[in-house]
Amino acid sequence: MKKAVVLIVDDDQGFRSAILETLTTRFDCDFKEAGDGDEAVEFVKSNPCDIMFLDVKMPKKNGVMVMKETKEINPKIDIIVVTAYSSDEVADESLKQGAADYVIKPVHMNTLISKFSNILKKRGQNISKI
Repeated sequence: MKKAVVLIVDDDQGFRSAILETLTTRFDCDFKEAGDGDEAVEFVKSNPCDIMFLDVKMPKKNGVMVMKETKEINPKIDIIVVTAYSSDEVADESLKQGAADYVIKPVHMNTLISKFSNILKKRGQNISKI
């Protein structure tokens, strides 16, 4: 079974590192990073990508724009939106645009692990190290 390619998109390097540290110890996936929306879209254009963690508020290109462009390039990608805005409106809009799920910052890592694991299982790519 091929490893899932997972792109973590957030302008906060510390947050990307925290997600990477949490997930790499538990899952055998190919993790990549992007520091902004432009970088994320360029990655998806030229690389296979199965799952994306996507921050909503970023410089250059916001998460909603990235999601729209990414879904046009790769309709099968599963996107987990990460937002500091806990309104139902943001969640509803994200899901309407094609997000598989969302998490609210500050992120509880157990919630992130659970949501990520569920998506891997749905995709038939549940490659857990534990």
